Amino acid sequence: MSVLSISHLKKSFDGKEVLSDISLSVEQGEVVVIIGPSGSGKSTLLRCATFLETMDGGDLSYNGISAMTNTAPCVYKPEAELRELKSNFGLVFQDFNLFPHFTVMQNLCDAPVHVQKRDPEEVKKQAKFLLEKVGLADRGGAYPGQLSGGQKQRVAIARALCMNPKMLFFDEPTSALDPEITAGILRVMRQLAAEHMTMVIVTHEIDFARRVADRVIFMDGGVIVEEGKPEDVIDHPENARTQEFLRKLS
Repeated sequence: MSVLSISHLKKSFDGKEVLSDISLSVEQGEVVVIIGPSGSGKSTLLRCATFLETMDGGDLSYNGISAMTNTAPCVYKPEAELRELKSNFGLVFQDFNLFPHFTVMQNLCDAPVHVQKRDPEEVKKQAKFLLEKVGLADRGGAYPGQLSGGQKQRVAIARALCMNPKMLFFDEPTSALDPEITAGILRVMRQLAAEHMTMVIVTHEIDFARRVADRVIFMDGGVIVEEGKPEDVIDHPENARTQEFLRKLS
């Protein structure tokens, strides 16, 4: 069974269709990387998949459980049922979205304790382990304003993991970082991939996609133009739009 399944997703803003008939499934342990030009609908797809935007049409399900009671037009299930579905995933933004008035440790522990109602000591123990995992074991008492951009992004990844999600979404996690810091973030993500964490990653890091992805999706104009193994889509693309995009990047 797919962890995530999207069928015939449609999304418009002010009458302009941004996503057109998108269908996508992600299997347990799979790393899916989405590439494409700016404005192609990549981030909107992630925002729809994580309930930050409401779909206009189509179906969205996690582990076989649909978020909809009706698919055209979309009618979502009650908030209590959606909350259960939201527990399946974590989301890492490009701009970190940390609470500035919380320490690093408080940023990690707040939602597991107050939303998931888990034991504070157990959560704190997990948070310490995750900070060590992302190379920030000594920064638990720091505030986000005292951290570099790369450190903030590693905290954001640890915070998402602290919720024990079944999968993680990354929306261009390195776009606001310089190349040297980007390498550290990608190293953490490669480690997660090696541990078989299910991930959907929107990125322009083509070399990273080639090395880590099980599947690469190229989007343009609100549709999936081409998808397949990295060696097919990146190294031997069949579609002219994919070829042009990769040629410009290189």
